[in-house]
Amino acid sequence: MDRSFYTGAVGAIAHQERLNIIANNLANANTNGYKRKVSSFSECIYSNLNAVAGEQTDYIAGSGLHVEKTDADFSQGAMATTGKEYDYMLKTEGFFAIEDPMTGEISYTRDGNFSASLAEDGNFYLVTANGKRVLDTNQNAIIIGTRTMQQQEDTINPEYAMISGNDLIGQIGIYTFPSTNGMQSNMGTEFIAVAKNGQPVITASSIETLEHKALEMSNVNLADEISKVIEAQRCYQYALKMVQTSDEVEATINGLRS
Repeated sequence: MDRSFYTGAVGAIAHQERLNIIANNLANANTNGYKRKVSSFSECIYSNLNAVAGEQTDYIAGSGLHVEKTDADFSQGAMATTGKEYDYMLKTEGFFAIEDPMTGEISYTRDGNFSASLAEDGNFYLVTANGKRVLDTNQNAIIIGTRTMQQQEDTINPEYAMISGNDLIGQIGIYTFPSTNGMQSNMGTEFIAVAKNGQPVITASSIETLEHKALEMSNVNLADEISKVIEAQRCYQYALKMVQTSDEVEATINGLRS
């Protein structure tokens, strides 16, 4: 009874984790550049029944399953035209590289919802919605505006020389990896490369690889995710039923003993 109780319990936990992953996908169905997450299950250890330790028998039982890992599906999302000057959509594989100006940490994203941000040095940088700076092909932050010398002392009505979003195509770096398997998800649409991803391959963007004034939508398919919710809920209910039945059988046996 202990084995069946344990198998049902770990099964319920696994499907609860799966439901959490699906819920996160649904919550980000309208998040630009979001890549849906897919859970992978692994069976728990098997053991031989009615056998001396190390002896093989024909009676083998498992101990349930667990969520082994969660992968990101990097398939292309649909295009949404925005008309905004500093919005870009990647039409190929790869990522934009972005740098945290406070820590210097580099992460990667496919969300091209960028804007201009004025820094203390008087320059405008191309940044993400959370203030991280977009990098060029030399891994330098992209400057899209600056004060002219004549305007340096004009604090009442300062003006800046700005580069158009179309002129930036060719400066924005596109970063690809030998493998995207195992990239760490960070803050929704951002990813951090790990050792097994290999060194990034950097290329310059072009009109063939970037769509100006457009964004890549989430690749979450609502119909698929809802069907997965129903499936995971049923599995969760069956696992709990197994726990309940095991508990009832155990209670009956204990009652007979008394």
